Amino acid sequence: MPQTGSLDQMSFETALLSDVKRHELKLNPYLGAGNFLHVAYSINEKRGVPIIHSDVPFQVLGGQSCKVLSIAQLKEIAACYGAWYIARGVKPMDPVGVYLPEGIAYLIHYVALTGIGSIPVLTNGAMPADIAAQHFKRVGAVGIITDQERQESLQAFWRDEDLYFLASVEEVEGEDPEILSRWYPYQHDFNDPVMITHSSGTTGAPKPVLLQHGSWFHGIRHLLGLDIAQGAERYLSSLPSSHNASIAYSMHAILTGANLLIMSDRSGPAVARAIESFRPSTVVSFPQTYVELAGLELDQYDLGSVTAWINSGDAAHEPHIRRLVEHGYHYRGKERIEGSQFIDGLGSSEMGHSSFRIIHTPYTNNYDRCIGLPQEWVEAVVLDEDGNELPIGEVGMLGVKSPSITGGYWNNSVLSYKSRLRGYWLTGDLVYRDRMGCFYHLDRITDAIRTRQGMCYSLQTEEHILKNNQNLAECTVIGVSDTEAEAGYQKVIAFLVPTQSCSMSEEEFLMEINNEQRKVGRPLLAAVHLLDACEIPVGVTGKVLKRVLRERYKEKLLI
Repeated sequence: MPQTGSLDQMSFETALLSDVKRHELKLNPYLGAGNFLHVAYSINEKRGVPIIHSDVPFQVLGGQSCKVLSIAQLKEIAACYGAWYIARGVKPMDPVGVYLPEGIAYLIHYVALTGIGSIPVLTNGAMPADIAAQHFKRVGAVGIITDQERQESLQAFWRDEDLYFLASVEEVEGEDPEILSRWYPYQHDFNDPVMITHSSGTTGAPKPVLLQHGSWFHGIRHLLGLDIAQGAERYLSSLPSSHNASIAYSMHAILTGANLLIMSDRSGPAVARAIESFRPSTVVSFPQTYVELAGLELDQYDLGSVTAWINSGDAAHEPHIRRLVEHGYHYRGKERIEGSQFIDGLGSSEMGHSSFRIIHTPYTNNYDRCIGLPQEWVEAVVLDEDGNELPIGEVGMLGVKSPSITGGYWNNSVLSYKSRLRGYWLTGDLVYRDRMGCFYHLDRITDAIRTRQGMCYSLQTEEHILKNNQNLAECTVIGVSDTEAEAGYQKVIAFLVPTQSCSMSEEEFLMEINNEQRKVGRPLLAAVHLLDACEIPVGVTGKVLKRVLRERYKEKLLI
């Protein structure tokens, strides 16, 4: 039976695999993202040890409440859900929508659906119901599992004949696994789809990203062949639970037998408290959680267990990294060093796995939006619009070739092919490369600002502002139409979130920031506006919606 109780009351047994067993996993040619749980069950002799934790109680079949599962229990529950899906008519390769609150349920339904060969369409529960409905229709979902609140919101957008089912998890009691087909679990081919995830929607409607059994698993297979890393025995994940990064880290933890805490509350204070009670050695998050963590009085929390902070998605900002690595420890060889490591880089749903990697400690100083070197299986280039490779130091579009790259956008071949140039996947980022081969992430293509003084890269500008202003917790830079200039030019506007103790005015900030901009020869800001953090619009994964900021500024809702 699944366990109940608080994290403080639990003892954490270990089910970590030996180096030999991990190497055996790496060499298994059939192992992939669609069957990882069944392989983990077969290889781990401690499959009955509870290692998959939740920060809040969650309900499984029949309304049973629990907070921790073993590999064996997860497999059993997934089989019951899989039987329920089959009884509702779901067949292999059918897309099925999963639209739930944050938490461990996404992992449960992912393994239930892939176990029967269907394609989970994991969709962030914070996505508005009308957009979620459009997303499910676009991918051709045959059914949707959700909760009662979201079920009621979705019903206005569907006719009964459009779906096999639109069910809430509260009403699902499961089916006897005896009805599972003789082929269960489904035997995936290398190129079989195992998940449709979605982009963050920062530039408009979220795009459905296809992930496949073999290619998506490539980065995890690589990790399985490495020596066990510092901090690999206990993970805390505060990634959005529906995101493919969250599922990927869950795969890796379960395959290696590590303890894993999946957070339903991704806020900075909640994560800080969970670190105190769960004592993770590795924390995995998106940048927004790290921004919130860095804004806390961290000396009031015991973060001493942390050896590594892993950032997935966009690269993090230097001031936030520096505040976090002051805490915890890491090893240099056999020597224990005070201060943790922050493993940063750049990734996206389309890349399938973080394609770049750089490690920061309290004793390193390679910042200014450096995302490091490509992973050893990744080929990365800087391209102009015609597909020509640009020389060192010149800014251009990031193109990537990698075994983990998405197969494309589901039901959108045109966009899939337009996202490639000379065989490289265009990530939508502007970067340059230095003489050491390191890449620097300056901006998203859609957010770069063409001013009368030259190009202004919003992410690079935000990095510089935060580094040189200790009175700021966060800032966001956008470009808006410059009515005093020729058509096509913009002026630079910054929205600043000051620290609680800050007493500076907008005029003082503008003068100080522009003095720093002059020193490095970059375009000046036209204006700054002080806001509360809650006034900055963010998407379902925590990314700032600069498109929305530009619209609100144009409508004079933010000045």
